Amino acid sequence: MKTKKSIENPDWELIAKFMSNEASSAEKEEVEQWAAQSEQNCKELEKTEVLLNKTDWFFRLKNYDTDTAWQQVREKSYSVQSSYSKNNNPKRIFSPALLRYAAAVLIALLLGATGYYFGFKNQIREVYSEIISAEKQVVNEYVLPDGSVVTLNSNSKLEFPKKFKKNVREVTISGEAFFDVKSDPEKPFIIHAGNAEVKVLGTSFNVCAYPEAETVEVVVEAGTVEVICLQKKKLEENRKLLLNAGEKGTLLNYSRKIEKTLNADPNYLAWKTRNLVFDQTPLNEVIQYLNKTYHTDIQFKGKNIEQLVLTAQFEKKSVDFILNVIQLTFDLELTRENETYILSEG
Repeated sequence: MKTKKSIENPDWELIAKFMSNEASSAEKEEVEQWAAQSEQNCKELEKTEVLLNKTDWFFRLKNYDTDTAWQQVREKSYSVQSSYSKNNNPKRIFSPALLRYAAAVLIALLLGATGYYFGFKNQIREVYSEIISAEKQVVNEYVLPDGSVVTLNSNSKLEFPKKFKKNVREVTISGEAFFDVKSDPEKPFIIHAGNAEVKVLGTSFNVCAYPEAETVEVVVEAGTVEVICLQKKKLEENRKLLLNAGEKGTLLNYSRKIEKTLNADPNYLAWKTRNLVFDQTPLNEVIQYLNKTYHTDIQFKGKNIEQLVLTAQFEKKSVDFILNVIQLTFDLELTRENETYILSEG
């Protein structure tokens, strides 16, 4: 490494040959002498070796833009070769492997060590896990990597990294789930739910975001939750609102409107708790709750049945028990055909 080469302008092609074990004994000695000239040169050589190792890994993971890389090498090589010609030095002939390494080093330097490092990290896919519930299955109290607990309703899927990032905890829900998030003020918990994004620090709430549904619903049991509506156009400002305990946020998928109301549904968590409360509730609504909670098919026959209203409370009772109570209360007939329950007028 000639003494006129400063730390700001070292001979990167020679360093590439040195790193790839293609340098001659004289060239190796030249690089070593240059590195020994100062602590700064030595650190520069060590940093280049680290970048080169990462670059080699990068090449194995993804085919690089070779046209751009070769063009940058040619430009650098031309300036170096012109300098050699003025001094009557012969041109150097480099192997394809060396040129690949030289291109990698030059690109790394052009991008900057920090920018290259983070760009390289982004090429490595994060390892994700997922839990999926079947059509008539509820996944109870699954513990996430941070200690938060989630319960998954039927036909739902939750995706999450096996290890959360240092500054954020992100998951994606398709379907319905209840979250009991472990508090961490320095690491917010973010849920991607269709056209909505739910952000919390530590609280418990229910998210319903089935892909085929017209809405995304968030009901807060405890704490505070921020719900953000993701707009179709990037230029549009995201709409957001804060929900406190007992409040419900509803996002209309078609219009992308978001609104906040008090939660008036005492049975929004019945699918999880199996606790049901009915207060002068029309019987057809009761049946809808039962079908969702117990994943059953209940039908009724008779015009007068729709006019009936039920006042009752059930805590962790079976669907057969509840239907028997309804049958006796209203003097109805209850039959079962395969997996279908039928309530009819007597």
